[in-house]
Amino acid sequence: MREKIQDILILVFLLPALCNATTVAFYTDGVIQEGDEYVSVGVYNDATVDMTGGIVTDQLTTYNYSTLNASDGVLEAIVSVEYSTVNLSGVVIIGGMTVEESATVNMFGGNMDSLKIWSANAANLYGGIISDYLKATSTVNIYGYGFEYNPLAGDYRGGQLAGFWLDDTPFSIDLYYSDTPGGPIIDTWSHITLHEIPEPCTLALLALGAMRLRNQTSHMVS
Repeated sequence: MREKIQDILILVFLLPALCNATTVAFYTDGVIQEGDEYVSVGVYNDATVDMTGGIVTDQLTTYNYSTLNASDGVLEAIVSVEYSTVNLSGVVIIGGMTVEESATVNMFGGNMDSLKIWSANAANLYGGIISDYLKATSTVNIYGYGFEYNPLAGDYRGGQLAGFWLDDTPFSIDLYYSDTPGGPIIDTWSHITLHEIPEPCTLALLALGAMRLRNQTSHMVS
């Protein structure tokens, strides 16, 4: 009897939350903002959704040629498929993200646990935090400088990549590797393309040198 009463009390407390649980589908442009709370979200067609706050407690999925611009808020998971595009920036928090079926992700900021790149058009990383691991069987472009790869570091057998983003923020990402018998070999490091951008100080010195050279040339001509 006591267990039944406890079950009833739990149901009573959960019922308002269950009744307020919302699933939403965007077929045209829309916004997810502070105060919004959804269980699941779907973005379809060529709709663009800007997420500036709010919570998605289960999963947000982008389909077709849609676009998600997420700069704030909390998402348990993102799945991006069918040529859709996800742009991540700011302080958005993501449990995990999966990119497949020729979708694209551009990560300029944010914080996520894991990023899985399957058959994607491209994954382009310019900033942000991947705190657990990066798993990839498709191309991942990483833009920054001072890259160092240690094949013996990290927790997922694929080594660890460290460096600096374009805004001088240091990063380190554990890379995933798997050669389970009978399964596919997943070697994330072999799918990463590093784009070494000169650090800002170097760019400033190059610019200063070019200005001096131009001035010297002008004086010689005159």
